[in-house]
Amino acid sequence: MDKLFALNANQTNIKTEMIAGITTFLATMYIIVVNPGIISETGMPFNGVLTATVLVSYQGILALPDFSLVFSLNLIEALRFALWPVVFAFLFTDMFDSLSTFIGVSEAADLLDEDGEPRHIKESLITDGFATTISGLSGTSSGTAYIESATGIEEGGRSGLTAAVAGALFLPFMFFSPLLSLVPEAATAPALVLVGIFMIRPVQQIHWSRFDDAIPAFLSLVLIPLTYSITQGIIWGFLSWTIIKAVLGKYDQIPIMLWVIDIFAILALIV
Repeated sequence: MDKLFALNANQTNIKTEMIAGITTFLATMYIIVVNPGIISETGMPFNGVLTATVLVSYQGILALPDFSLVFSLNLIEALRFALWPVVFAFLFTDMFDSLSTFIGVSEAADLLDEDGEPRHIKESLITDGFATTISGLSGTSSGTAYIESATGIEEGGRSGLTAAVAGALFLPFMFFSPLLSLVPEAATAPALVLVGIFMIRPVQQIHWSRFDDAIPAFLSLVLIPLTYSITQGIIWGFLSWTIIKAVLGKYDQIPIMLWVIDIFAILALIV
């Protein structure tokens, strides 16, 4: 077990990881009901989405109650040019959400390298990308890193054993999908409020005293709810950052990749 999860290297033990895994599960288990409840509004079967959600939470299961949504996606239809803005929104929302979560969780767990960067960020992003792919193939929303993982870290979790325990605890709920479908939306509302609190916490890291940093961040925060579009918030956040930094002559703060992203952002606005 120590060789597999490097428990000694991470200064932890099996008991601590088990407790941290249970804590993480309790903080994220709301997704078992909330995710199917939201997606089923589109006409997809509640039981199928619940099964897919649990499958993504713990990958590698061989027998599941409801496979109706697995591999049911229409890949060719999804690649239509008209849907590129949607793909753009999902891609960058998922990517930046994952990056911010990795950074926040790494800082909380002191899992930083000598340069102050999150350790094993490459492996983390590969895992996150794999989970996102499996999510689409399974018929549910993107699987991504959760800020609620911080609860497990606060209990001492430091290795992959915490994630394995949390994932395993999702499995029994595949067999309770008919019962869980009876849970009213009002019952899950408090969980979403708590999620909102977790999500708003990183805002305090924004340098609000620096207007060239604050304005793009503010535009993204405000435009997403006002336009009912995550895409619009992301696009105007990127474009305003580039324009303001360029006007101020801070070209070193505009990576080449951001210029490329801006081109796609403009195309998304035109289309």
